[in-house]
Amino acid sequence: MTIFRYALLRGLRSPLSLVINCFVPILIMFLRPFWTGGGVSGLGMLAFVTMGGAFLMSMSILSDKTEGTIIRILAAPITMRRYLVENLLSAMMPLLLQVLLISILGYVLHDWSTTLTIAVFLCYTMLTLSSVAMAFAWHCLFKNKESSAGGFGMVLTLAAMLGGAMVPVEILPGIIEYFGAIFPVYWMMRGINSVLIYDTLTQAFWLGILAMALFTTAYLLFGGRRRLT
Repeated sequence: MTIFRYALLRGLRSPLSLVINCFVPILIMFLRPFWTGGGVSGLGMLAFVTMGGAFLMSMSILSDKTEGTIIRILAAPITMRRYLVENLLSAMMPLLLQVLLISILGYVLHDWSTTLTIAVFLCYTMLTLSSVAMAFAWHCLFKNKESSAGGFGMVLTLAAMLGGAMVPVEILPGIIEYFGAIFPVYWMMRGINSVLIYDTLTQAFWLGILAMALFTTAYLLFGGRRRLT
């Protein structure tokens, strides 16, 4: 797991990545204003942070591509599949630990019901997987970090706005309300909102889980077919 350890350390060595993945989510959990009115704004902000953190943690793939490191790595007895799997696992692990901590803090600090705690854990786990896969596919489209970061910043903002992480999709005008369905975060927020209303794992919740799983598969298939060398 040499590649895994190297990618993990490199991802967490970045000050911005360390702050976003380790400190910002904890800070949000302790800020009471985010958790008034059912906590929808807090959950949306955490979703936005999760997507940004996934992009930063997966940056090592683009760095290896632009710096030519991947060619030297693949010259050793290491397959492309192993390289990609270990890089993706290294990006996911800190985020999944973050999801677990968020679920525990929500249960302790904000009196989340057991059902809501389980729902948050499952939804944010799937959002993490789909966000890392989306970032991986996105990196495969670019040849330099600046273009990738600039473009993803706009996509991330658009996804958060149309997906319901920043504003409820119901208040968006006309057909724009449904544009968010092309982003995994839309399905995550839809599933969480249904649990907040009914305090049970509804059909909408499981539909959201399924949709995020399909997005993850699609992103990985797309990224896996792109040449990194």
